[in-house]
Amino acid sequence: MMQEKWEQVIGRIKDEFDVQTHQTLDGERERETIEEIIFNGPIGVMRLTRTKRPRVLEEKTLYSNRAGSSMSVERVYSDDEFVDTVEVFKDENGEWVPVDNSMFS
Repeated sequence: MMQEKWEQVIGRIKDEFDVQTHQTLDGERERETIEEIIFNGPIGVMRLTRTKRPRVLEEKTLYSNRAGSSMSVERVYSDDEFVDTVEVFKDENGEWVPVDNSMFS
């Protein structure tokens, strides 16, 4: 999702619904950011998350042919290309349940 489109979605949510929290977090992976907004939506309390991480260009497997040696994976990331993932959850009895995204298309 383009940054401008994401900002439009966040703006509409802030205009139309009661926002509880809006925060940006560092992800588990290198250069990964997670932005989430929790709001009272049309079907109850909802959480919208956008995970933005650099595109993986190449994965190199590093290992030796000796018995008992370990293996590691080295990833090469793009400096200017990113992959965005948007997920929608609803609160059901204190547990976040994924919402089927096809209902929004």
